Amino acid sequence: MFKLITPNTDNQLKKYYHFRWQMLREPWRMPAGSERDEFDAMSHHRMIVDGRGRPMAIGRLYVTPDHEGQIRYMAVKSNRRSKGMGSLLLVALESLARQDGVKRLVCNAREEAIDFYERNGFERRGDLSDERGPTRHLQMVKPLDPMANVLRKPEWCTDLQERWAHHIPISDKMGIKINQYTGYQFECSAQLNPNLNPHNTLFAGSAFTLATLTGWGMAWLLLKERSLHGDIVLADSRIRYRHPVEQNPVAQTSLDGISGDLDRLASGRKARIVIHVTIYSGKNGRRRVYRYVHVIAELQVGARFKIRCLSWLCLASLS
Repeated sequence: MFKLITPNTDNQLKKYYHFRWQMLREPWRMPAGSERDEFDAMSHHRMIVDGRGRPMAIGRLYVTPDHEGQIRYMAVKSNRRSKGMGSLLLVALESLARQDGVKRLVCNAREEAIDFYERNGFERRGDLSDERGPTRHLQMVKPLDPMANVLRKPEWCTDLQERWAHHIPISDKMGIKINQYTGYQFECSAQLNPNLNPHNTLFAGSAFTLATLTGWGMAWLLLKERSLHGDIVLADSRIRYRHPVEQNPVAQTSLDGISGDLDRLASGRKARIVIHVTIYSGKNGRRRVYRYVHVIAELQVGARFKIRCLSWLCLASLS
């Protein structure tokens, strides 16, 4: 199981900085403490951990006064490389940069990491440095398209919307639409009027359908991001309706709300991921229907993607 987190507790921060030193400084016999700098307190930090809370990958974003996003201290555990962990971190850090109004990302990539950054949209600037040291660096830049704040992959979102319309016609009748996909966050909404109950608020079944499709869609997009293929299978569902929704419902999920182990899927085995979805009453409303919806998706490689109510496994609950 993996989970993307923001290290906040003393224990998490201790593991975060120790991993940074272990991966980026210890191999060059640099002392503990050399992994930190004066910008850490002003930066965004993200870490991917396993089921026991042990770091598997880390990265940092610092936004300069000139609104430039500097990516530093990217590291992935050696036995987790080439499995999408680094790309997942970059997507999360890029989304944070967009929220802060950053127009481009900059990094000084180690020579052996240049191909990785190029695969993730970075461009070379200049030549490899001539500095003395254990490794040479190359400055790389990624301009951020403002339109990608709305749809990172418009063609994927169109494909997903069409799959819903074809395989689950009721989604079109409910007015369920994809609002946003940034690679980090996925948001869908529905029309209130076609989904009213006798009290003129949102029908609970419609709310659950919206939440389920949002979790399903995020699972599908996550597979696309990592070039994986397989069935998404759900079974069992429970729901507790907390408060009435009086405006158009909006469902949101993000990488921070996902845990699981896609490495198993990449190796041809079944995998499981857990996706948390939150429903809002209106675009700027407070949390209404669910505090959390837990969508547990079982993924199987080698089969065609199916959208059938009976082929789902979904567990919804409230904390």
